[in-house]
Amino acid sequence: MSKAKDDPTYVRIAEDIRSRIRQGDPPAGNLLPSEAVLAQRYGVARGTVRQAVAELERTGLVASEAGRGRRVVGEGPPGARRGASTQYETIAEALRKRIESGELVTGQQLPGEAATADEFGVSKGTARQALQLLASERVIAAVHGRGWFVGGPDHARTRADDIADELRQEVAAGQLAVGAVLPGENLLAQERGVGRITIRRALALLEAEGVIEKRTGRGRVVKSQPKGSS
Repeated sequence: MSKAKDDPTYVRIAEDIRSRIRQGDPPAGNLLPSEAVLAQRYGVARGTVRQAVAELERTGLVASEAGRGRRVVGEGPPGARRGASTQYETIAEALRKRIESGELVTGQQLPGEAATADEFGVSKGTARQALQLLASERVIAAVHGRGWFVGGPDHARTRADDIADELRQEVAAGQLAVGAVLPGENLLAQERGVGRITIRRALALLEAEGVIEKRTGRGRVVKSQPKGSS
């Protein structure tokens, strides 16, 4: 530990953890070891470790996550940024700039880990670290079963929501009249440039609203105008 021996134990432990983080152990976006593990590593009581970690939280180096522990954020006060020095930090910075420029807007779904890994030519693990880093900064958030979204779960919007909106507007405008049969899932997927599962989710939204319905032998038919349309 680099601090003077007359410093309180928790201060010296905090400095050692800080030094390890600077060396990438653990890297930003990852969780710190638990208090029990750290107490064993440094041969102190958990209360002393708690004080050390609280010091790191105060300076913004780590942040608490309910039910998960403490995640490494980075150097400096909350909101401060370091220059990107690793692959995942470089990816996180690139995605952050897209969000700040408006290319990725609040509520928009981000590409998944596999797509991000392909785009930047890295492993899925590295892509995951980049997304976790942005999540630790509360720039994005994971929505269970749906993926990563700009701004978090309160703003989550998927491509299926967008397509449902498009179809809803077409019905409201009379482009798809009441009684009209919708194209099949395969054709809709081809027209909109998405997968069938996305089309299926969009249609399920409209069915739940009563705008369309399934009819035996015909497929999905426009049942009524969307609520609120003239």
